[in-house]
Amino acid sequence: MAKQVKILVVDDDLAVLESFKMILGIKDYFVKTAKDLAEAVAAAKADKFDVAFIDLRFEGKEIGLDILAEIKKIAPAVECIICTAFASDQSKAGAIERGALGYISKPFMMETIYEQIDKALGKKK
Repeated sequence: MAKQVKILVVDDDLAVLESFKMILGIKDYFVKTAKDLAEAVAAAKADKFDVAFIDLRFEGKEIGLDILAEIKKIAPAVECIICTAFASDQSKAGAIERGALGYISKPFMMETIYEQIDKALGKKK
C-alpha cells in the first residue's frame, strides 16, 4: 500500500483552508491546516509533510516567506509552494531564494494545485 501524501496548508483565511481541504480530500491526501506561524511551526514539528502550501500575506503583512523559512529549518525535505493574491516578481524571487518549489497566484484552479503536488512528489523520488 502506498503511503498517504501529507499536505500542510497555511493561510489566515478560513475559507481558503476549507477549499484546500475539499480539493485535496478528493485525492485522499492527508491535510493539516494552520492559520499562522505558530500553528505552522507546531504542525511541522509534530508531523512529516510532503508538501506545504503557504499564503504570502497574513493580515496585510508578508510573513509567508518567514513561515516558509521556519518550515524549511524544521523539515528541509518539505516541498513548499507559496500562494498569493498579491503576486510580484520580487516576492516570487524571494520565495524561490528561500527554497520554495513553486509560486502560484490566487485565485487558482484545482488542476494547478494538483500539478504543484505532482511536481513536488516527482522531485522527491
